[in-house]
Amino acid sequence: MRAQNACADGDRALAASQWSAANDAYQKCVVENPVSAVYSNMGVALSHMGRMDDAVRSYTTALELDPGNTRIEFNLAVTLLRSGEYAQAADHLKHLQRTGNDSRYDELLAFCYYHLASYPLAARAAERVYAAHPDDAANALILGSTYTRMHLYDKALPLITFALKAAGSAEGHLILAQTLIGLHQYPAAQNELQQIAATQPDFPGLHEAMGEVYVGTERAHDAEAEFALAVKEDPDSFEANYLLGRLKRFDGNFAEANHFYDVADRLHPHSPEIAYERAEIAIKERRFADAIPLLEFVTRAEPDEAQAVLLLAQAYQKTGRHEDAQREGELYNAKRRESHQQREAQDQADAGKAP
Repeated sequence: MRAQNACADGDRALAASQWSAANDAYQKCVVENPVSAVYSNMGVALSHMGRMDDAVRSYTTALELDPGNTRIEFNLAVTLLRSGEYAQAADHLKHLQRTGNDSRYDELLAFCYYHLASYPLAARAAERVYAAHPDDAANALILGSTYTRMHLYDKALPLITFALKAAGSAEGHLILAQTLIGLHQYPAAQNELQQIAATQPDFPGLHEAMGEVYVGTERAHDAEAEFALAVKEDPDSFEANYLLGRLKRFDGNFAEANHFYDVADRLHPHSPEIAYERAEIAIKERRFADAIPLLEFVTRAEPDEAQAVLLLAQAYQKTGRHEDAQREGELYNAKRRESHQQREAQDQADAGKAP
């Protein structure tokens, strides 16, 4: 009888949004009535209390007791997502997709894949939602953000612009600014960032993006100041450390540059970008033998990086490896010809589109 009363008390408290009281009642109820529905309701209460780990455990138990319950599995996926457990959330959402057709699964999958940096998968999921619900501003923002990360800036721009018109936010302005930076539209990007700065001057990512605007407009001193602020606010930002190190290298401050590259290396080990930067310093310091393994790694990881091929040819030449230098020099010239042909083809295509 006491367990039955506790269960009823939990249901009443849950209906009244009294989350703590509901959880206390269900904790008593579940001792003698350990059924799926009670664990599921407890998960609802715990998630509203912000106790995500406990909510995940409660939903997991509920699903184990009732494996085919899609509502419980969906709630578990949402709670995992809110806990930052994107891979686990995606696993449950993919399982749900096999059992039914619900656009919410794709929308949340896109969010998970975006945060896992699996941008092609995020785009595929968000594109399915967009095809069915082109007026969904939240999904448009995710899809546009994903396109930005994939450097598909022309596709990203209309989506992010639409999302901002539907529901403007600092995050939306930042993503739009990043897209405009990718399109080299620096004044427009700066305008978006200034709108954020007017109300949220410490918004995460603001200083980093503003630094990129200043790089694009050749204001190196201002860019360095912005990247320094970005590193101060978020010492674990790979991009900010990498970009600040790059500016230090341009100034010839190699010791300071390497300090920031060390941080970036710790955050993203074996990054081709950092290997290339270190190789540039080695070349400047005439340490050609040290530059060779770095550049060999870069050309394997980024075979389209023509400048790395050119530097590798120079390093081979300086260390007496003339045949290797000739091979890389020929490869560099071939890449230049290919790039020139691609630009000509694109110019012709653009001319054909002109009215």
